[in-house]
Amino acid sequence: MEFTIIPCHETLNPFIKNYWMITAHCTARSTQQLLANGNDSLHFYLSQAVCLNDSDQRYRTVLHHQVIKSVGVISEKGPLLILGVEFQPFCSHMFFHTDFKEQPLTPEAMKDAEFILLSQSIHQAQSTEERVDLLDRFFMKRLAECPADDINIERLSNVFNEMMPESSCNARTTSHPFDFTTANLASTACLSQKQFTRIFTKYVGMNPKAYLRLLRFDRALHKLQQLASEMSLNDLAWRCGYYDSSHMSADFREICGFKPSELIKSQNGLTEAFQPVFSGRMRKKIMISNLI
Repeated sequence: MEFTIIPCHETLNPFIKNYWMITAHCTARSTQQLLANGNDSLHFYLSQAVCLNDSDQRYRTVLHHQVIKSVGVISEKGPLLILGVEFQPFCSHMFFHTDFKEQPLTPEAMKDAEFILLSQSIHQAQSTEERVDLLDRFFMKRLAECPADDINIERLSNVFNEMMPESSCNARTTSHPFDFTTANLASTACLSQKQFTRIFTKYVGMNPKAYLRLLRFDRALHKLQQLASEMSLNDLAWRCGYYDSSHMSADFREICGFKPSELIKSQNGLTEAFQPVFSGRMRKKIMISNLI
């Protein structure tokens, strides 16, 4: 299996983390678990239509709004090619005008003519370069149409810069996800807790408490990959803000479907290597199975 990060146009960098592509061959019917990382994402299933989670419906293009649990992508035996767009937290609203009440969202369900045309063009394109150009053009056009005075975007940008420094070399390695609370994040946004929770949930897809929980899980997963042979699970749990290893295991089980001990024992692969310094910038991670 090959997982490739593809940069977007530099104009889009403040709003889109990157594009990415999975190229693989399924040796049997299999499920890839896309772990929650706090970002909305757009997926084009290029080689075959897939089922999501326990649904029998098949999808070719899906906009995923962030939820706490991982998304299961069920594919049949044969080639698997997925093109993804990873948005910065809270930024998908700049490109798609929807309240995300339905999950998952397709271009047709959104009745977005330009999005429908983009989906058709992406699936008909003959090369990665052509698809990247289509994505860049679509998002830059949408960006130009965005209102310049959305104060909530500025507020949330300040909040995320406080929680997660952009550069890992400037990251506050002594900070922990549990150093932050809804109250102090609301203060950064210059809002009451009630206003902040409403706006955060609308733009990000989960409330601040759930997002901080996800950030704590991401930190623990990062350290698990790095230090599995060097510390006990109880020590790992304590360092990452869990009460004990059983609470950490329950969190892992709910978010990614595996306990920490199961991840270590089975050596399940993740598609991205972690940064050497935890910056708090959660990255796309995909559990793989039955792939070559």
